[in-house]
Amino acid sequence: MQRKEMRCEEMQHEEMRCVKITVTGLVQGVGYRPFVAELAEACGIGGQVKNVGGIVKIVAAGEPKSLERFVGRLRSEAPAGARVDEVRVSQASSDGEAGGFRIVESSAGEEEVRLLPPDLPVCPSCQRELLDPANRRFRYPFISCVACGPRFSILKAVPYDRDTITMGDFAMCPDCAAEYRQKGNIRRHAQTIACAVCGPKLTLWERVSPENGVRNAMEAETGAGADAESRSEGNATESPGSIAATAEGEEALQRTIRGILSGKIAAIKDIGGFHFAFLPTVSEPSRRLRIFKDRERKPFAVMFADVAAVREYCEVSGQEEELLCSPARPIVLLKKKRDFCPEVCGDSDRMGVLLPCNPLQILLLRQTGPLVMTSGNRGGEPILIRDADMKALMEEGCPDLMLTHDREIMTPLEDSIFQVADIGKGKSVSQILRRGRGIVPEPVFLPRTLPAATFAAGGDLKAVFALGKGRAVYLSSHFGDLFDERALEARAASIAHMERLFSIRPELSVGDLHPAYVSARDAQESVQHHHAHIASVMAEQGLSGPVLGVAFDGTGYGCDKTVWGSEFLLCEGKRMRRAGCFTPVRLPGGDAGAKNADAALLAFLLEGERRGLAGLEEETSWVEMFCERTGRKESEARLLVRAHEMGIQTVISSSMGRLFDAVSALLGVGEYNSYEGECAIALEICASRAKRAWPLALEVKNVGGLWQADSVKLIADIWHSFGAGAPREELALGFHMAVAEAAAKICERISEDGSGVIGQAALSGGTFANRILLKNLWRLLEERGFSVYTNEKVPCGDGGLALGQMYLMTEDA
Repeated sequence: MQRKEMRCEEMQHEEMRCVKITVTGLVQGVGYRPFVAELAEACGIGGQVKNVGGIVKIVAAGEPKSLERFVGRLRSEAPAGARVDEVRVSQASSDGEAGGFRIVESSAGEEEVRLLPPDLPVCPSCQRELLDPANRRFRYPFISCVACGPRFSILKAVPYDRDTITMGDFAMCPDCAAEYRQKGNIRRHAQTIACAVCGPKLTLWERVSPENGVRNAMEAETGAGADAESRSEGNATESPGSIAATAEGEEALQRTIRGILSGKIAAIKDIGGFHFAFLPTVSEPSRRLRIFKDRERKPFAVMFADVAAVREYCEVSGQEEELLCSPARPIVLLKKKRDFCPEVCGDSDRMGVLLPCNPLQILLLRQTGPLVMTSGNRGGEPILIRDADMKALMEEGCPDLMLTHDREIMTPLEDSIFQVADIGKGKSVSQILRRGRGIVPEPVFLPRTLPAATFAAGGDLKAVFALGKGRAVYLSSHFGDLFDERALEARAASIAHMERLFSIRPELSVGDLHPAYVSARDAQESVQHHHAHIASVMAEQGLSGPVLGVAFDGTGYGCDKTVWGSEFLLCEGKRMRRAGCFTPVRLPGGDAGAKNADAALLAFLLEGERRGLAGLEEETSWVEMFCERTGRKESEARLLVRAHEMGIQTVISSSMGRLFDAVSALLGVGEYNSYEGECAIALEICASRAKRAWPLALEVKNVGGLWQADSVKLIADIWHSFGAGAPREELALGFHMAVAEAAAKICERISEDGSGVIGQAALSGGTFANRILLKNLWRLLEERGFSVYTNEKVPCGDGGLALGQMYLMTEDA
C-alpha cells in the first residue's frame, strides 16, 4: 500500500511541467500583464510575467493540460488594444515556479521589433466612472485604466512601466496602490493609475490686474502659492496685465468653461500638447485667432461630444463613423449639411470633425457643446507642450486663458487626419492625411529587410522622419515645415528620443535628392522625391515586379535638375525611369511661385502666347483680360512678364500643383494660397458643384522618348471657353476629367512601350488628396486593365516620403 502511494506521487510530479513563453506584438501599455496573470490564475498555472524591453516574457508551471489550455488562450485572446503577433514556447526548469502567479518587475531588453503603445482614448468603463457621482473618480479629468489613457506621449524609456513614464512623478495614494495590486481590478498594474488625491491636477492661468481682484486661488485659500508657482514653471506677479494661476481642479475647469462660453479663447493642455478651444458659433474668437496664427482662410477642426451631434452638421458614412470612433480619435473630413459661423470653415464644403479622446475633453463638451479644437501654436510652428511657451503667447494677447496640468508630455503629437475617398463601384479608401496621436509610433512593415539600422529624413515640408530596423519602420509625428527654427529643434529632440526608445542607432541615412533640403543635409544616400512617393505605396502595399507610378504634387527636385511634379515613373526595385509628365513650363520659383496662383496662370499664358495658341496671340488683349480676371494691376503683370522673359526667379517645372493653381486663377476660384493647396481645394469644390463636365482634352504625344500631356494648350482652351461664357463649375469638372483621361492614356502608352504589359499602377503625391481626380483616374486605369494602389497607412503627400526612402534602402529593392 505504501509503495503504491509513492508511485502515484512520482507520477503526479512527472506530470508537472514548466515552460518559458515569449509574447511579441503590441503587448505593453495595454494591460497585458494583468490579463496574463488572471488567465494563469483561471487555468491553475503558477509562475510569473514581466515586461522585457518591448516584449512580454512568461514562466508558467502546471499540469500539461492546464498549460496547453493556458497557451491556447494566450494565442486566441488578448485585452482591448493589444495585438499578439507571436507566442513562442520552450521548455524550462520548474525551480521556484510552484505556487501562485505573480507580476514581476520589468527589465530592459533587445528585440527585433519593438512595438510601443500609442495614446488610447478613454474607455467606456472609465467614462462611466467619470460621470458617476458615487464614484471616487467622479469628474476626475485624468481617469484611466489598463485599457486607456496616454501612452507614447508620456513614455520616457522602455519597458513601459510607472518609473519610465511621466506618471512616475506622482506617488500613488493608499487607495490607488491597493487597486494597482487588486486581482480583477481594471487598474491592476495600470501604470497611469491616479486620482484627485495623488494624480495630476488642473491649473487655470489668466491675465490678472489689481482692478479685477483675481488672485491665485491656492495662495489665497491655503497659502501654498509658492508651491503652485514652482510647479507651473515660474512666478506670477500681480502687476497690471500679468499672467497668474487663479484656480485649480474643478474650479479651474468651471472658470475655463465660463470663459469659453463668454467668447474667450482657451489653451487646453491635452495628451499630445495644447489645443486652442473656443465656440464655433461666435465669430470674434475665430477672427482673433486667424490674425494671431496668420491663418487667413484654412478651416478649423470642430470637436463634437458624439456621433449623433456630428450628424446634425455633417453627413457621416459607416466608414467615416468607424474612423471617428477608432482608437486614434482622428480628425475626419466630412461633407457639411449645415455650418457654424463663416469664420470657422470658410468656403469649404467639408468640416474637419473629431470626437473627445480624453476625460477632460468629455467634461468640457458636456457643458459647452461643440468646440473648435485647433493646435496650440503660432502658424507654421510645432504644437506647444510647455506651459512657459503658452504663457509667452498669452503675453502677446492670445489665448485669453490657459487650462494646464502638471503631467509632463515627452512627445508632442498633433491630431491625426483622415478622409474617405470614393473610388467607384461601391468601393472607397481611407486616406490618412496626417499621422499623429493614436497612430504614432505604430510601425509600417516593409516587404523586404533593411541591411542596417537606417534613418530616413523625409522632406522639408510636412516633415516626418523615420527610423528603420529589420523590416519595421517607425515614422515620427508631423513637424510642419523645417524653415521654422522651432520645428527644426522639435525634430532634433524627437530624433534623439525615438532612437533611445526603439534602441535604434542608425548606420545608414537617406534623404531627398534636393541639394538645398535641410532635412537631407547629412544624408549618405539620396532618393528622388517622386520615386520616394511611389516607393511608399510599394512598401505599404507589398508590391513586387514592375510598377507604373503616377506621382502628382507641387514640387520635387528632378534627376535632370528641373522641378518635377506630374511624373510617370517605371519602378522596379531600386530602379526608376521617368517615362512621362505633363508639359514642363517656365514657372515662378520659390515661395512666391507656390503661393501666387495668378503668377502660375500668367506663366502658362506666356508659353501659350509664345506658341501662338488660339486666343492668346494678341498680347495687349489677353494681358488686359488677365488683369481684369485676377485683379492684378497691369503694371504688376508687365513686371511678371518681363521677369519671365529674362528668367528671373523662374524654374522649368512640370508641377501638377501649379497647373491646378493656374486653372483656379483662370476661373476666378482662387488667386493665392494662404495655406498649402488652398486654390486646388477651391477648384475641387467648384468642380463638385457641376452637373456635367465641359468637354476638354489634353493632347498626348511622345516628345524625345517622354510621353507628355499638353497642359499649355489645355490652359488656352479653358481661357477661350471661359471667355466665351462656359460655366466655371463645368470647366472645373472638365479640367479634372481631362487630367484623369490624359494620365490614364499616358499609363496605357507607357505600358504598351514596355517589353511586357505592366499591370500595377501606384498613385501618390499630395494632389491625390483630390477625390475627384483620384476616383476618375482609378476608374480609367481599372478599365484599361491596371490594378490600382494608393497610400493608406501613410499620407500620399510629403508625410509619406520617409517610408518610400526607407523602402529603397532594403536589401533586395
